[in-house]
Amino acid sequence: MTKIEKEEFEDFIRDWHYDKKSHKFAQETGKFLFQFIDSLKKQGLSERTIRQHTDNCWCIGVFECQYGFNDKFSPNIFMYEEASYVYDFERKHSNSKYAINSYKATWRKLAKYVNSLAS
Repeated sequence: MTKIEKEEFEDFIRDWHYDKKSHKFAQETGKFLFQFIDSLKKQGLSERTIRQHTDNCWCIGVFECQYGFNDKFSPNIFMYEEASYVYDFERKHSNSKYAINSYKATWRKLAKYVNSLAS
């Protein structure tokens, strides 16, 4: 990772952590979400769609890091859409039907991605 990429990455996860231990978890979560986003780019999705999934991944990351009950990172934390923090998304980010459906779509794709890695 170049210095600029590292700065952009750290900026992306800045609100996800509050100490060294949570920073490590945020970094691991962020790296995995970036791998997921890269997999979406390889599918030939439009730039707008990628941008929307990236925004949703930021929300997924912040909710998992701030409200999740995991001490160690594992991709399995994203296997199930039920853990999607939709209530928190509605309260803290957007309660528009379009935004919620987009957020849920990102979770479905993320869960499918994790399950494909386990196969």
